[in-house]
Amino acid sequence: MSTTNLSAQHVRALAVLANGIIPADETDAGAAAVDAAPRLAAKIEGGWNVRLYLNGLGLADALSTQRYGAATSDLNPQQVHELLGALRDQLPAFFKQLRMDVSALYLSDPAVWQRIGFPGPSTESGGYPDFDQPQTQTMNSLKEAPPHDHPTRPPGR
Repeated sequence: MSTTNLSAQHVRALAVLANGIIPADETDAGAAAVDAAPRLAAKIEGGWNVRLYLNGLGLADALSTQRYGAATSDLNPQQVHELLGALRDQLPAFFKQLRMDVSALYLSDPAVWQRIGFPGPSTESGGYPDFDQPQTQTMNSLKEAPPHDHPTRPPGR
């Protein structure tokens, strides 16, 4: 059930904004590493938050043209940062939704888990016995260590 047809320009703008939320660095390509823009575009095409995203992308394009004389997809990283700030101030619901969606896509990717040291869901190993304690070991050793190697709870807890 497609409710809208995003233009190629919309998808390019979505990619630039997503990469502004989680930019590339020396460890990975940021939001692009998880194909955030095409995945969000597919959700929008399926009817998910269509009005909010179309309004936000429209405002982004208008602000880009007004402030920089360029399309959103043609902005440099500093301009994208400034544009995201303007979107946050002028259309906070769009900014919050975009930030949440991009972050969720990024942080749900197993390759990202590996890069940030997250051992993955604990359901396969029966949970983490010390989930409420500050971690003093690397995440990989926590996942693989036998239960007796985990820090124990302080007395009285």
